[in-house]
Amino acid sequence: MKKLFILLMLSVAIGSTTSICKADPIQVDVGYQIFDPIGVPTIPRTPINIPKVFIDGNTMSFENLWGTYVLQILQGSTVVYSTIVSYGTSSVVLPSSLSGNYEFRLVADSYYYYGYIDL
Repeated sequence: MKKLFILLMLSVAIGSTTSICKADPIQVDVGYQIFDPIGVPTIPRTPINIPKVFIDGNTMSFENLWGTYVLQILQGSTVVYSTIVSYGTSSVVLPSSLSGNYEFRLVADSYYYYGYIDL
């Protein structure tokens, strides 16, 4: 009986340690910027559907992403990583060499979504 109790307590301790060590993805605040390199910035006529972006380690996850974007990871004004993210893509694994605070941008034709992440 003591062995069963010890085994039960050990499994509870291991299970609780695992749940404490594993963190949930963090939702990132996302902003929206309109730009037009040729003329005056345009004003959207419909509500803006801002995607949800989550970060978990070096993995970025997306919800409500409609269209194809260029994902840019910037440090200051320098692009340190870039890739294509299209409709249906749910996540992107960033290089493990990236460490620190970065700005990300999901760039389309005349606008981009942006936010700040800590890797």
